[in-house]
This record gives sequence, structure tokens and C-alpha cells, in this order.
Amino acid sequence: MVELLASYNERNFLKVVELLASYNEQVSALILGNTPQNDKYTSHQIQTEILHVFVRNIQSSICHKINDAKSCLIIDKARDESKKEQMTLVIRFVDISGFIQK
Repeated sequence: MVELLASYNERNFLKVVELLASYNEQVSALILGNTPQNDKYTSHQIQTEILHVFVRNIQSSICHKINDAKSCLIIDKARDESKKEQMTLVIRFVDISGFIQK
């Protein structure tokens, strides 16, 4: 879904991009207010690509932290009031210092 002012999650994607830009000067120089008027990089395809990059980075970070540590995976599923299935996934592991991380 393209980020529109009238969308249900109005500006959520744009707020995430702004947050990322506040931590990274290269991103800040290339997005939103610094782009030509017709080139905002907020189309559905661009949003999907950016989210895939986030996912790959998070997965890589988790795999790097867990490495060969003792770990467990906890999955819980429940149905909310609107009859939609909601699933929670928790990964717990013991880090190098011997502390439990989740």
C-alpha cells in the first residue's frame, strides 16, 4: 500500500523513514524533503524494498548474536476480538556473558 495522507496508518512508513534518516546522514541526504518533487521514494515497491532491507538486517543481527549459543523459540497464537489470528514469536538465548537475551 502506498503511503497516502488518507490511509489508515497515516504517515507510519514516512515516520519510520524519518527516524532512519535521523540516524544516518547518507539516508537523510537522499530522502523526503531532499528529493525532487516527483521523486519521493514512497511508492509501494520502494516501501517493500526498504522493509525487506530492514528484515535482512534484523535477521542477520539476530543470527550473529545467537551464533552457536543455547537458544529456544517460543511461539504463541491467539485469536483477537475481530477473529483475526495473532502470533507472537520470542527467541531467547544465552549470550557470551551468560545473560539470557530475548
